[in-house]
Parts: sequence; C-alpha cells; structure tokens
Amino acid sequence: MKARSLLCGIAYSTVPVLVLVAIWYTVIARYYVPSPTITHEMIEQGRQLPSDAVLDELSTYRFFDDENRLFTVSEAEKILRGEFVYPGEAPQSIHLPFDPQDLDQGSQNWRLFHARLIIPRILLAAYRETGREEFFSTARDLILGWASYERRALIPRGDLWFDHAIAERVLALAEFWNVYRHHPSFDADVAETLFVFVARSRSFLADPAFYYRLSNHGVMQDLALWHVSLVFPTLPEASRYSQLAFERLGKLMGFYVDEQGVVLEHSAGYHKTGVQFLSLAFRYMTLLRIEVPQEWRQKFEKAKEVYARLRRPDGSLPMFGDTEGGAHLPGPMVPVSEQGGLYGPLKRRIENVQPHSDVYPIAGYSIWWNGFNRSENLSQTVVAWSYFPGFAHKHADELSVLLWARGQTWWTNVGYWPYGTVERREAESWNGSNAPHLTGESVSSPRKVELLGEGRGDGLSFIDLERRGPEGYVVRRQVAQAGDGLWVVVDHSLENSKGQTTTLWTAAHDIEIREGQFSGSYDLTHPANRSVLKTFVFGSSGASIREYRGSRTPFAGWQMAEAAPQPAPAIMIEQPAHDSWAVAVWLFDDPRTQGGKVTAMPSMHTWNGPENWVVTVPLASNTIQLSREAETISLRASGTMSSLQLIKARPQEVDGKVAEIMAARERMKKEYPRPKFDDAVEYRFKATYFCIALLVSQEMFFLIYRRKFSSNGYGLLRGLSVIAWLVVGTWLVVIRMPLI
Repeated sequence: MKARSLLCGIAYSTVPVLVLVAIWYTVIARYYVPSPTITHEMIEQGRQLPSDAVLDELSTYRFFDDENRLFTVSEAEKILRGEFVYPGEAPQSIHLPFDPQDLDQGSQNWRLFHARLIIPRILLAAYRETGREEFFSTARDLILGWASYERRALIPRGDLWFDHAIAERVLALAEFWNVYRHHPSFDADVAETLFVFVARSRSFLADPAFYYRLSNHGVMQDLALWHVSLVFPTLPEASRYSQLAFERLGKLMGFYVDEQGVVLEHSAGYHKTGVQFLSLAFRYMTLLRIEVPQEWRQKFEKAKEVYARLRRPDGSLPMFGDTEGGAHLPGPMVPVSEQGGLYGPLKRRIENVQPHSDVYPIAGYSIWWNGFNRSENLSQTVVAWSYFPGFAHKHADELSVLLWARGQTWWTNVGYWPYGTVERREAESWNGSNAPHLTGESVSSPRKVELLGEGRGDGLSFIDLERRGPEGYVVRRQVAQAGDGLWVVVDHSLENSKGQTTTLWTAAHDIEIREGQFSGSYDLTHPANRSVLKTFVFGSSGASIREYRGSRTPFAGWQMAEAAPQPAPAIMIEQPAHDSWAVAVWLFDDPRTQGGKVTAMPSMHTWNGPENWVVTVPLASNTIQLSREAETISLRASGTMSSLQLIKARPQEVDGKVAEIMAARERMKKEYPRPKFDDAVEYRFKATYFCIALLVSQEMFFLIYRRKFSSNGYGLLRGLSVIAWLVVGTWLVVIRMPLI
C-alpha cells in the first residue's frame, strides 16, 4: 500500500515537471553544442600558425564596409566611457566589460551590431593605431564576457545565436587572436576560452539546422568557416569544415548570381555586397589551396562589370530594393591580382564607373547611360522589374524607374529602411517605389512581370514592360529617353473591378520641388546644382494628383539617406485602374537639351492603346513629339526625326533560365530544411508561468481539500489531475506551439 502511494505521489509530481521539460526541451536541444576539448598543443601551435602576414591580412577583412567610419580612436574612447552612437539612432549605453542585459536593448540594428562584436574590433583598431593598452584590455574583457555567457546559455537571447551575428563574430575573434597570441599578457587559460568560443561558433555555422541557405547569410556562414580554418588551423577537422563551406557555396552559386553576373537579391547594395563576398571567397580558397571553379570566376568577372555600371560618378547607387542611401559609398574590396585561378589580397576597391548601357532580362534590370560627349551631361536611368519570390531584400518595386543625371539623384525609391521599425513594412510596399500598382495592393500579391521589348539607337532608348496580377490587374510601363535631357514614362492599366491605380514619384530627399507654370507641372532643383528638371504629370480621365513629404498615413515621401530615413518630396497620381493611362515627362530646362522653354503643358496627343500613342511637348522653338506605332518608336524635334525598332523579348528563354534558378533554390531548401518549430521563447516563458501558477493553485486546492474532506476521493482527484496535466501539456506543446 505504501509502495503504491509512493508511486502515485511520484506520478503526481512528475507529470507537471515533464510538461515543463517538454515546453523547453526542443529549444534547449536545438542550441546545445558540446564544448570541445582544447589542448595545450593546439594553443601553442596556433601561436605559430598561420604566419603573421596571413593573420595581418585577414584581420583587415570585413563583410560590410558601411561602418568603416566607426573605426576611429574617438569612437573607441566613447566606448571606454560606456557610450556609443549607432548611425541614425539615439546614443546607447554599454555596460562594460559585458552585461547580458545589453543583448535585449536598443533597436534591431543595434542588437545585431552588438552581437557581431564590432565594438571589440573598433577597440582593437584603436589599439593598433595608438598602442594604448586600455583599448586592448577592454576588447579582451568584452570578448571573454561574451565567451563565458555564450558557453553557459541554454536558450537564445537577442542575436546571441543569430547566423549573421555568429558569422561576423568569428572575424572579431580572429582579429583578437592576431594581437593576443604575441601579447605580453598572454595567458593559456584565456586562449583556451577563446578557442572554445571559436570552436562552438564554428559548430553553429556548420550545423545544417542553422544554415541560412537561401541568401547572402549562407554565403557569410561559408566565408566564416573558411576564415576560422585559416586563422585557427590547429582546431580539429579544419579541412573538413573548409570542404563543407566549398560544397555549400557551390550549391548557393546556382541561384545567388545569374549567368550575366547579377546578384539575385533585388538590390544594388547587395549586389555590391555579393562582389565583396566573392572576392573574400576566392582569396580564402587561394590561401586554402582550393581551386576556384571556372564558372564561379566567370560570374565574378561579370558581377564586377555589373557593379561598375550600377555605380554613379558620385559614388551612389540606384536605390531599388534594400540599397543604402548616400553618395561617396566605398566600393567592394577585390583582389589585386588573379592568375590561373589564384587570387591575391583584397587591397583594391572598385570605385570606377563603366557608363555602358545593358539589359539583364533574367535578373530583371535595364541600365542606360547617356551624355558621354560631355561629363556634365552624363545620366544613368535604371528600370527594375526583378522579382524572384522568396529571395532576399525584395521591395514591391517592379517597373520602377530611377534617374541620376547631371551629378544628382532626381527620382528614386525609398531604399534600405532599418529593420525592426514600424515603417519597415511600409517601406517595402508599393509606396516605397514609383511602380504603378493597385491602391492597397499587398507586398506579396501574386504577380509576374515580362519584358515585352527594348531597344537603343539613333539617340533613343526605350523599354516596354508588363506586370500581370493580382487577379485580373494588368499594368504596363514604357520608358523612353531621348538624347541627354528628355524622359517620357507612359503607364497603362487594366482591371475588371472598380479599383484604383496609384503611382508615387519620389524625389531625392535633398531635392526641392516647386509647382510649375501649369497644373501638374513641377520644377525640381538642388541647392548645389544649377540644373532644373522640369516635370509634368498627367493622365486620362479621373486622374488626381497630390503632393507629400514625410507622410506616414499614407506612407509617402521618404528616402533613406546616409544614416537615417529623411522626408522627401513626392507626387502621387491616382486614377481608375480600368483602361487608364498616365504620363510623366522629365525635361532639363537649359540650353543643353532639345530646345527652349516649355510653352504649354505636355499632352497625350493621340491614344489608341499602349502600342499606338503620341506624346507632345510644346517648346518655344519647336514641338517635341514622341510616338509609338506598333514596334516603331519615333522622336520628332526641330525638323528632324529619330526612330528605332523595338527588339521583341524572348520570354521562353528567360522563363527557362529563371526556372533553373528557382529549381536550384528548391533543391537547397530540401537539402537543408528549416526546423519544424520556432524558438518561441516568449511563448515558452508564458507557458512556464502558466504551468507554475496552475501547479501552485492545484496544490493549494488539494491542501484545502484534504483538510476539509480528509482523504475521501483524494486519490481519484489526483488521478484526474494527472490526466488534466497530460491534456494541458499536449495543448501547450503539441497543438499550440506549432501555431506560434
């Protein structure tokens, strides 16, 4: 009888404990990494291998260069005072040497910045420049604090185990080792702690469950594995991890860069990042004596050319997708030499411009350069229609047009809006670009874009694009450039319902827009630029025009500047979606263009559909007439006529190439499936608190019950409570948790 009572008592208390264990088991098991054994020989050999020259070179490498301006002695001194200002954000307090509370503080960008261990790298850079030991010792203590916490942690917190953070973190650990292995304060116990931290990080980077295999994050993880193999060659199985990185990157290359050299991440900024990543990859492979495949080398050479065509003379980039704002941006670091597949150190930046026009039908971009005869006439027109569903850094911006001319960005998209902010989702939406769209259309609406035709010649450039979806919505955009100073954009939409088409033309944040001489006309100026871009916006019956600047409802009139979003002037045109057209005309108002002042509002002289129309621009000296008749584009001005024949696109060829890219991505998804459950740490804590409260309430009930009713029915109620706990556990863990 006593034995039975004992067993029942154990069952009564064990089941609630098992429920609590079940709540946390999957997440703890997922992040559990056994700490390896680090021997004295590993450390001592690591003090000699690799050579100082190799370590010095690798210590200069960074995955991203947008934070270079932070690597100064003055910033390091602020860190010593426990202060730091992340660009574009409020000052942030740092609790030195390490406080796990900092993992949860600040914005999403700040938390990632902190977890990447950029702060120790800033301190180490200041130490190398000044020799001040306080910079070194603070960096050491900060790294050791991170190492100690990471080793003991059971559940994820902040970006502690975020793949991007770990990938860049090992670069900081490697840079510290470069200094520490010869430092007078060298201590074997500290070195062991560092080696364990590196080895644990390597395990996370190599784990298939943590491999973010569908974007540049996967590339970073592979680069980090190579970096560890080079800097810590005495860690066990260095060659196996190097081979793993090579194999995984090979699979990624099938959909990371297309055959024309375009990085398929919907962003000029991330194209630049891709060029730098491939540069690092090829240098790592050379140092590790891994042969770089010929196909990779060819894609790399083309990717460098694409970047040089995207880059403007002022160092800015066209802001489609997640592209950073500002001018004078550093170009990607590339090897100084390449012979027979062997790549030298990364000591040169691509900061030259190749003003060559080209179209990239697979990736979905067109780049026009004009005005070669005079540098002050130089212009770049980019049209973006790239859309690879599920690929990274995508904004709803298909059919958008980005104009840089006369040394200045005029028309743009929003660009890279900080993650973790309220407006991030809006910035990714259609009003974050100047693409025509259904009013209220979802970012993820089902749709497909097709290049119908394009051509360049006789002073004309022209492209014709069509987007279908969602449902019966069809929108077509035709963009023309004539000479050095005239652009015409013709939009046409069809839709069965009573929906509205919206187009939001956003100028650069440093542009001033003033209303022009006519209704729907505007003068765009810049304080440091003498040029005036005359803009005319008009449409078919029912069109309305409004102006915005820094509006949050609706989201309109924003551009990402160098460090933070800035209000920008914007012009919104709305009109019925069914069989409506809209036109935007841009014309530089100076003697260098086709001639004279605009004397009347430009107009749609003839409209017989999207393949038969005439737009006129009345000038003092003549009338410019741009027309389309079937596949012929014509420009009449000053008694002369220019024309070109559109080259019809071959959608079957493009669709076939896109299908190959998507198939490569699907194979990667199947080979590296994501975990079937989410971390859901907040939910698990809530479930734990609920179970504890339930257990306390239950025991209080049974305590009162036994005092009032003795033992009558007590065993039955206890048995029912066990069943109830099983039901609660099943609900919390098996049913509810997968829905989080």
